[in-house]
Order: sequence, then C-alpha cells, then structure tokens
Amino acid sequence: MASATPNPFQSPGAEESPTRVRYVVMGFLLILSFLTYFDRVCIVRAQQEISHDLQLADWQMGLVLSAFWFAYAVFEIPGGWMGDRYGARITLTRVVLAWSLFTALSGCASGFIMLLTFRFLFGAGEAGAYPNMAIVQSKWLPTKSRARAGGLLWLAARWGGAFSPMLFAGLMRTLDVMRADGKLSFIPGLEDVASWRIGFWIAGLLGVVWCLAFYPWYRNEPAEKPSVNAAELALIGEGRKGKEVHSMSWEMWKALGCSKSLWAMAFLYISGSFGWSFFVSWLPKYLLDKHEMTFAASESFWKQPLFYGGISCLTGGLLCDLFVRRTGWKRLGRAIFPLTGYVTASVAIFSVQFVSNADHAVVLICMAGAAYDFGQGANWASIVDIGGRYAGTAAGFINMLGNLGNSLQPIIGAWVFNRFGWGPLFVVYSLAFLLAASMWLFIDPTKTFYQEEKEAHPPA
Repeated sequence: MASATPNPFQSPGAEESPTRVRYVVMGFLLILSFLTYFDRVCIVRAQQEISHDLQLADWQMGLVLSAFWFAYAVFEIPGGWMGDRYGARITLTRVVLAWSLFTALSGCASGFIMLLTFRFLFGAGEAGAYPNMAIVQSKWLPTKSRARAGGLLWLAARWGGAFSPMLFAGLMRTLDVMRADGKLSFIPGLEDVASWRIGFWIAGLLGVVWCLAFYPWYRNEPAEKPSVNAAELALIGEGRKGKEVHSMSWEMWKALGCSKSLWAMAFLYISGSFGWSFFVSWLPKYLLDKHEMTFAASESFWKQPLFYGGISCLTGGLLCDLFVRRTGWKRLGRAIFPLTGYVTASVAIFSVQFVSNADHAVVLICMAGAAYDFGQGANWASIVDIGGRYAGTAAGFINMLGNLGNSLQPIIGAWVFNRFGWGPLFVVYSLAFLLAASMWLFIDPTKTFYQEEKEAHPPA
C-alpha cells in the first residue's frame, strides 16, 4: 500500500530535529548581497584610471556613475514582479548573469558612450536582486527570524561597499606586479591590457561562478528540496498565511499603490538614504576642507561608517527578533530599533559641525552611520511581512522610489553646500534622519498590503 504524501507543514515527530538547509540558502544570499555592492562600488576606486584611459571629463564620469542608479531604480518593480511570477530561482540567475555580463563588458569600453551604455545595462540587470532576496526569505525563513536575516544581508552589503575599493585596488596592484614580472604573458595580448579592465572581467566571472552553484542547488519551495526534512518544513511554515499565487490581479496592484505602509517605507528610504549618502559622497571632501586631510591620508576613514554600520545591521536585527519573540509586540518591536537609530544618527550628524578635532569628527560620523543601520534588519523584515506573498514586487516598489529619490541627493546636497556651507548641510542631513524616523508612525508590519479574503480565487 502506497504511503500518503506527508503534509509539508505538519508537526514533526518528537525525535526529529530540523535540518538546516535554510542556512545554506542564507549563505547564498549573503555572498550575493556582498557581490551586489562590490560590483557597483568597485568602479569608484578605478574611476581615475578609467577617466585617464578613456579621456573622460568629470561630468562624463558623473553621468556614468549615475546611469547605474537610474536604471537600477526604473527596473526594480519589473525585477521584483518577475520573481513573484516565475520564482526567485530563475529570476536571480537571470539577474546575476545579466549584471555579471555588463560588469565584464565595462572592462571592454573604448569610450564614453560605450561605458555609459554598459553601466546603464548593468543597473538594469542588477535591478530585482534585493526584491528577489526578499522572496527567498519569505519562502525559506520563519517570520521570527526575518529581522536577524535582514541584518545579516545588510551587513554583507555594507561590508561589500566598505571593502570593495580596497579589494579592487589590491587586485589592480596584483595585476600590475604580475604584468611587471611577465606572468600575464600566458594569454597573448593580456600583458598590454589595463589592470582595471581585467579587474572588471574578474568581477563579472565571480557572478557566473555564483550562478553555477546556485541554480542547480536551489529550489523555489523548501518542500521541493529532498534534503529538507518535515521538522524544518514545519519550522519554516510557522506564521505563513494564505495560499501561494504567481500573478497579481488588478486589485492587488491597486492595493499596492494605495498601501500607507509601503509608501511610508518608501519615503523612509528616500529620506534616510539622503542622510546616509554623506558617508559615500561628501566625507572625503569634508575631511579635506575642515581637517586638512588629503584623500590619500583619509582613505582609511572612508570605510569605517560602512564597517561599523554592517555590525550594527546584524546587532539590530538580532535584538529586534529577540524583542518580538519575547514580548509578542511585533509593531513596537519592528519600530523601536529604527526610531532609536535614526534619532541617534540625527543628533550625531548634527553635532559634527561643532567639533574641531578630526578624530572626534570621525567618531561622530561613525556613530551616525552605525545608528542609521541599527534599524535596517527591522526595516527589511517589515518589507517582507507587508509584502507577504508579493514580497518581491513590494520590495521592488520601495527600492524604485528610494533609488529615484537617491538620484536627487547629489544635486540637493551640492546646492546646499555651495550656497550655505558645511553647517547647514549637516542640519539638512539631521532633518532627513528625523523625517525617516517619523515614517514609522504610518508603518504597520502586522498586516500585508492586501486582504487575504479578497484573493480566495487567484487570477488565471
């Protein structure tokens, strides 16, 4: 007699311990999160060499750098929707292969137009990466661990951004030494290729290696993975609501566009990212103007806000999950960490203008960066919760608005600085953090943006 198919979310036997396949899934996501920021930031380290070799003016390099962010924002919703519709397995593979291809092709650019085109296509290719990571988390992780997982993802992202310039610089120096020693001559013509070009080719290859490991191994549903036992399936299924669907009806799109929580989260990211942008844009110039530290002398300080911010991402995510698990107060548990972080970041960045010592300024700047990231795990978990079975599309919606808003930051920041100076610019950053904090008055992570009963019959 054939045995009945087991319920994937049934209670496990007392003797069975959950397998840990979900941790391998998180390992794939952490590597991917690091690579997303490594590939998008490594050009910052090579821009001087690129500008020299391709004879680019400063305004042309500025357009090249902006092209990524514009395309990345525009294609976020399509990338998230594709994951909800066809699954994260095929979508993430497409995303990583596309961005890896155009990262590698950036090393083949012969002029401004070609490089601009490749960076635009790189942004379009990478769009959807984080929305699809949200889908993977919604499928593979129980709700009680989502803030911790979000903190880990953002730690990997921050450290990818922090260490990318240093790692890419080390790669270029290594290639220069190998060229001088004749060790690149094993491929005809390679010894005459600029190091930054080879560096882009290697960066693109890393993404291909990730895809070759991820696609054969990963499954969209934990129940489809034979190595996941019933105990782990039951653990993953805790807190899941509603049935799975693979397309969005008009009513769902309307609900997404009318969601107070999603709009508030989008404005949180717009305003919060505006304040955070100081750490990756104006920091070197501030240290030079106010403390007479050259770019070379201050290079070791550049990565510190991102480094400590990464640690804070994980710490805040761990504490958020612990608070919610112990108290059961999900809305308060999700809100208290971003609120605490943004207010602290606001005070710290506001205070920078009053210190005259470079070390004290760097301490305050690092404090602001770490405080801002203290709520990232809670924010990310809330996006997954509010998005529910449409987590990819919801995350794409928020990322699209946030990154379109980011494109205005250099313009606004430059206008304030050139017209009023450093003091007012820090005031604006401080207000931006406070505005981000105020958005939590409108965010409710205990409810999805749609109503389950309205989707009893999924659309054809």
